Amino acid sequence: MSVKRNIFLCGDALLCYAAIALFAVAAVIGIRVHQAWHKFSVEDQIHDEFFPVTKALYDYQDAHKSPATNLAQLVPAYIAQIPSSPLADSVEYSVMDGGNAWQLSIHSRALSPPRLYCCRSSNQFTPEEKRRILIQYHHIWTVLRD
Repeated sequence: MSVKRNIFLCGDALLCYAAIALFAVAAVIGIRVHQAWHKFSVEDQIHDEFFPVTKALYDYQDAHKSPATNLAQLVPAYIAQIPSSPLADSVEYSVMDGGNAWQLSIHSRALSPPRLYCCRSSNQFTPEEKRRILIQYHHIWTVLRD
């Protein structure tokens, strides 16, 4: 009888260990899904808030055959106002390539590591910048390690 009882106890222990292992795996998967969703949510919010600026910059350049010298030139003809975001630590705009291209940069520490969301009209990056690229999305944003 004691041998039978030990087998059942051993089976109960195995079931308990299996349940703990299953819970641990589910927890890890849940954390990964949450992290991926958070990353997607942050990047999508940055896109939603700053896409109107990038569209205005492209529209301005199409109309004037050269980039705007600053973001204020876009208001009010191309965009009602320059947006702000709690996700953006800073927003910078610069004219590049001898006045033929522009770059809109959003610095954010909402995710780790801190990121630079960059929309560049030329879409050309130096080899050093290419090494820092984390992802490109929406055919507009290039995300670099900041």
